[in-house]
Amino acid sequence: MDPPDELKSQVEETNERIFNRGDIDYVDEVYAEDMVMHNVAHGEDYEGREAFKEWITDLRDTFPDFEVEILDTTVEDDTVVTRYRARGTHEGPLPPFNGEPTNEEVEFEGVTIHVMDGTKATEAWWYYDQLTTLIQLGIVPEVPPM
Repeated sequence: MDPPDELKSQVEETNERIFNRGDIDYVDEVYAEDMVMHNVAHGEDYEGREAFKEWITDLRDTFPDFEVEILDTTVEDDTVVTRYRARGTHEGPLPPFNGEPTNEEVEFEGVTIHVMDGTKATEAWWYYDQLTTLIQLGIVPEVPPM
């Protein structure tokens, strides 16, 4: 397997293990200790693996059945871009909105950009359709068609 295919496979396995199976400890194997995750939708940065693992834990507390379907993955030099569809049922607190659990299912799409140093991600940007999620949960009213 050539290096771009190896990185593509690694990122896809990372998504499967961390987000679909909830294997939070796998973060230690594939993210640099001083990695930074930029949650663009929330305007927040999580510095270091432990902060990233806390974010994942909170996400899985909110959506215990959270799963990610990889739609596309592109590798260019040390950068891996993944387009995905995520699903889950809202069963826990929803920071930063403090919304009570609705037991509503959500589905949204997003893009992640990972910068790699060999086989470890050093920085990641998470872009996702938060508005669709908030509409699906009833936190934001749906805009009627014009």
